[in-house]
Amino acid sequence: MFHNMVKKITDYMIEKNIIEEEMFDIYQYGFELMISSTITMLSIMIIACIMDSPLIGILYFFITVPLKVTAGGYHAPTYAKCFIISNLEYMALSLTAKALSAFFIPYYGWIILLMISTGYILLNCPVKNPNHPVSEDVLQKNQRLTYVLLGVDTIVITALYLLQQESYILNFSVLSIAAIAIFILPTKKRKEDNFHDCSIYSE
Repeated sequence: MFHNMVKKITDYMIEKNIIEEEMFDIYQYGFELMISSTITMLSIMIIACIMDSPLIGILYFFITVPLKVTAGGYHAPTYAKCFIISNLEYMALSLTAKALSAFFIPYYGWIILLMISTGYILLNCPVKNPNHPVSEDVLQKNQRLTYVLLGVDTIVITALYLLQQESYILNFSVLSIAAIAIFILPTKKRKEDNFHDCSIYSE
């Protein structure tokens, strides 16, 4: 239904000479991505307002969206699955942050988790997505951007921990970065499995 709706929008724009017919596939994909992303973000913001606050929702997007774009990671095969996984991810982060914050884990424990997550991402980024291949130049640019983004996030979060020591917002931020590292795992493993398969067939 979603695909057909976007197709009608694209067809309408072609009929009105707003876009060229040769660009149909590109615009259709762009519209699908834009609409699905908007719906997902609105849904997560609603959940954030219910479970936390609009500030936490904005913080979640501020941390995760740039890193997911540059570092890469798992991509759901359909927009519906992406919607479900994204919403479940936020809810899991919120519940986990609340649960762990209640145990009063020392701030240096959170800093250690931050360093481990950051280190893993830095060692494995950017993750190549076979469904959306990009040039080596883009991969190198994404790697540099990931280094900068993680560097800024790590310095700011660590400094705030040293000043405040206990903060749900900081705990949530650390878990958001840890989640990005976790979503790199299945993509990384699939890449390694494909490498082993190629090695077997080449013998």
